[in-house]
Amino acid sequence: MEQILVSHQRTRYAKVLSGMKRGLTDSEMAQEADAAGEPCRADSIAYVRRLVRLTLDDELVPAPSDSEAQAAIYREVLNYRPSPELHQHIMTRLIQLRQIDPSVKLTPLGDVHLGANAAPRSEKPEQTCPHCFLVHNGECP
Repeated sequence: MEQILVSHQRTRYAKVLSGMKRGLTDSEMAQEADAAGEPCRADSIAYVRRLVRLTLDDELVPAPSDSEAQAAIYREVLNYRPSPELHQHIMTRLIQLRQIDPSVKLTPLGDVHLGANAAPRSEKPEQTCPHCFLVHNGECP
């Protein structure tokens, strides 16, 4: 999971992980983000750092209000066709997070839209298979 995030630097989670691997402080990462035209405060980076660390340590967030943010890390990895084992682990974690917060989605993160001009996308409600706890069409694989 870590390698997938490091290889695909499109989300704040991946960018903070990259900064962590380079030994940067939150302030240094905030300065880098500002220079790249993606302003982000150091306290926001500290929050993302905590989420990334918990996720890579295979721990769920302790606060229900953080469930969607942690789910976004797992959902981002789904964009890159993880191994079957990693996919199953991610789905298990997403389902656990959804039990804490029903608004957690089980689908890949997809396009990342930032700002007020992002067009909302309509999504169908997801149906989790009661046998394998995955979202799929037809019979259980």
